[in-house]
Amino acid sequence: MSISGITDLPDVPQAGTAAGDVYTLALRSEYVDLQRCVRELGISEAEAAAAFDDLLRLRLLHLVHGCTYAYVAVNPMSASLQLLATQDEALRRRQHELERLRQQMHSLLPLYRANFSGEPHHPHVQRVEDPRAARGVLTTITVEAKREILFSLPAQDPWEEPADLDRGAWLRSAGTRSDLLRVLLPESARFDVRVRERVETLIADGGQVRTAVSPPAWLLVADAEVAVVPAEEGPGLSVVRERSVVAALRHTLTGAWDEARPFDGSYDHDGARSTSALIDDAILRMLLNGLEDKVIARRLDISLRTCQRRIADLMDALGARTRLQAGYVLGRRGRGEERKAA
Repeated sequence: MSISGITDLPDVPQAGTAAGDVYTLALRSEYVDLQRCVRELGISEAEAAAAFDDLLRLRLLHLVHGCTYAYVAVNPMSASLQLLATQDEALRRRQHELERLRQQMHSLLPLYRANFSGEPHHPHVQRVEDPRAARGVLTTITVEAKREILFSLPAQDPWEEPADLDRGAWLRSAGTRSDLLRVLLPESARFDVRVRERVETLIADGGQVRTAVSPPAWLLVADAEVAVVPAEEGPGLSVVRERSVVAALRHTLTGAWDEARPFDGSYDHDGARSTSALIDDAILRMLLNGLEDKVIARRLDISLRTCQRRIADLMDALGARTRLQAGYVLGRRGRGEERKAA
């Protein structure tokens, strides 16, 4: 059976379905056949036949030896082994081949460094359009890093594939040293279960993670020598080696890192309330500055719908019907607090 064949299998029988009832009857009986299921379960012959077909395809029933109409139940573990044994072995072989190829390619790095005469003449800014070439560039930069890798990225599907360029998943398989990694995420990342799981894994491997209300957009700086930024349009990226520019980008990242809050991937109610309050404060500040909803959503790395809902809730809390009125209320509140502090 091929992998596509597995995807075509019927659903595993659940309680209350005809297949589930037939399987339960088979477990409780010496054997079952079509007519017995019709009689004892009160289902039609067509329903019983369809249930038998599903259970046989899932290897949860098999014929009694020497019989052509009676079936017995099969242990689900045995059934899964029959279905998946071939695919498990194929996957293991494939993983072994991929790891072998990765190690062989990495073994060429010393030769590359020692003999590539063009390496000292990299352009100050290199635009890489092709997604595969971009992944190769990212892999090379992070694998060769020796001191630090500073990385700021969105919380929405981090370590996944935005557009056509996988700008994060390469970290999992590139051989990058996790202990060099400092990853900066938006505060909204604390609410995403998938992100928290990946953060826990990264920290267990020696990395560090922090969150900020509005961190720099996708940005990577390695060893204070090279920076990578996504292309303005399309799936490509730009590699920057101009020292003054790299220094400025690193300064931006380290400044945001110093002000960010440590994040270990765990979730607690008080922390969530604090995070939510920080996001609301940032929304209010941006509203006062006249920013549009989509700009606020992008800076906070939250969906436009979520941003608009939070703005509506905040305006209700302020008793304001318009943005102008909300700005007026907030302005008066701010002046009142200044007078109290004085």
